[in-house]
Amino acid sequence: MSVVVPAYYSHATIGACLEALERQELRDFEVIVVNSSQEPETERVVRGGFPWVIFEQSSSRLLPHAARNRGVELAHGELLVFTDPDCVADREWLSMLVSACSAEHPVTCGAMALLDVGTFAVAVHLSKFAAWLPGLGAGPRAIAPTASACYSRAIWDRIGPFPAELFSGDTLQSWKATAAGAKPWFEPRAIVSHRHPGTARSFLGERLRRGAEFGGMRADEEGWSRARSAAYVAATPLLPAFQVARQARDAVRAGWGHELLRALPLLAAAATAWSIGEARAYASRVA
Repeated sequence: MSVVVPAYYSHATIGACLEALERQELRDFEVIVVNSSQEPETERVVRGGFPWVIFEQSSSRLLPHAARNRGVELAHGELLVFTDPDCVADREWLSMLVSACSAEHPVTCGAMALLDVGTFAVAVHLSKFAAWLPGLGAGPRAIAPTASACYSRAIWDRIGPFPAELFSGDTLQSWKATAAGAKPWFEPRAIVSHRHPGTARSFLGERLRRGAEFGGMRADEEGWSRARSAAYVAATPLLPAFQVARQARDAVRAGWGHELLRALPLLAAAATAWSIGEARAYASRVA
């Protein structure tokens, strides 16, 4: 089994990530870090504190999925596990994730908890990971987020690598897996905890950009007509409410109702930014 971690100016967080992997209940695995930031600190943290880790320094900037693809090229395992350098895994994370990844479920994703406690972090977390909260039931998911995901080598070889140029590449990869008969399976007992630094302004800008990327990717993948694109653009004012409703449903089911109330204004703003980004992508197909 191979655990792949992409890194980019990750020296402040990757130590905690690797310490958590070192404490895993399951022991038989390798860890591969692919770093593409042109600075010495990340390498110093990894090589100095974790000599058992396979460390690859890229000579140029790699987007996260390109770094993951490079990690897979270096990997020896029959199971390919992905997490992020700002995530801290529970001790049972790998054992739970791997036990759920089987012939029946060759693509498996785990639950996303939160390391931070502030309202901003809660809003970011619910905006991105409401459908993967601890406390939700096991079952199929449309997407396997790469902060906590496992692919069998067999399904990986069948569907190919992540789209290296997209930040939403895990979404497209999950769609490819579903089309190949391997819809992602959610295992809520496989938990990693995430950090969410930044500001409200930077977060909303990210939601706008990611929404636009997702919209273009979705329209291309599904072969949207100009009429369908135009209909989506016309419905844009209604879409943030539907998005927040889904996130609220999952948050309440997972026992995050109090956190939801605190984060609701920023959550609504994030849904609006995402919907505007999507609409821009669809509008470009109509023009």
